Amino acid sequence: MKKKLSSAEIKKIEVEILSDIVSFCQRNQLRVYLSGGTLLGAIRHHGFIPWDDDIDVCMPRMDYEKFIRSFQSEKEYFQVQSLLTPNFSAPFAKVIDLRTSIKSEFSNRDIDQHLWVDVFPVDGLPESLEEVKKIYAKCNYYRNIYLLTDATLGKGKTKIRKYLKYILKPLANLYGKKRCCDKIEAIAKSYPYETCEYVGAITWGLYGAGERMLKSEFEKTVMVEFEGRQFPTFSCWDSYLKGLYKDYMQLPPVEKRRTHDMEVYLKE
Repeated sequence: MKKKLSSAEIKKIEVEILSDIVSFCQRNQLRVYLSGGTLLGAIRHHGFIPWDDDIDVCMPRMDYEKFIRSFQSEKEYFQVQSLLTPNFSAPFAKVIDLRTSIKSEFSNRDIDQHLWVDVFPVDGLPESLEEVKKIYAKCNYYRNIYLLTDATLGKGKTKIRKYLKYILKPLANLYGKKRCCDKIEAIAKSYPYETCEYVGAITWGLYGAGERMLKSEFEKTVMVEFEGRQFPTFSCWDSYLKGLYKDYMQLPPVEKRRTHDMEVYLKE
């Protein structure tokens, strides 16, 4: 028996996953921070962005690798997935709720079968802003190939995208997800976190050079409110959000308020 979840129920489960991740990290002296749209939601709305329905956190590379090797939840249905687990191909990790299943109109990615919280590694970045831009551009190239492998043929938010998928998806599948992930991981690790003055989430860094932060500021933890609870983030959240969203307190136009267009079901 499956129950279709409302938006509020989806968000409640995701906050439970987030709380579980943070509790595990605190018990094991691992650093974890709210990031991306989740951090924006915490600052601007003290919770989810109203039209959003996912949660992002990030961790320094060494903490991230310890986390994906050792994460254990008190709830047996919360599990970590990463490149180290079978049937998962992405250059980041997810903590999923195995009780849930997802139906999406535009994607049938194997990594999006259960409700999740994304966990992104943070790697080192060079001082040269031009070199930083090149790093993100290279990752973006392989990320686009990766995303095409899971595109649903006959579906698309525009007619051009709908028909281009018939040409580009077979080429992307020929190249393969694993090769894309290997390339992205290699690029992200090209500047070791430990020896760099600057850091950023590279493997899925959708905002390019705007993701870059001073490591000394990134490693200072502050607490922010999210859905009535306090969660950790980095002290440079203001400059980070400006790098991602510019005037981040200004709401975007309605046409840019994107959701995942997914249906979520819970086993009862």
